[in-house]
Amino acid sequence: MYLKKLINKKPITIQYTANGSLAVFKGRVYGLNLKEQILSLKDEKQKTFSVRFSEIRAIY
Repeated sequence: MYLKKLINKKPITIQYTANGSLAVFKGRVYGLNLKEQILSLKDEKQKTFSVRFSEIRAIY
């Protein structure tokens, strides 16, 4: 149910851990790999970013 909400085209903000510290990324969902548990995002400059589900702390 929650994964279906991520697929819509609205921009989201993700808080995640990177190297032991909290980081933030804003963008739209580009891809969702359930087998490898990876969420891919693109920001407004079309830069892609991938994060593992286990690293995500909050989604807005």
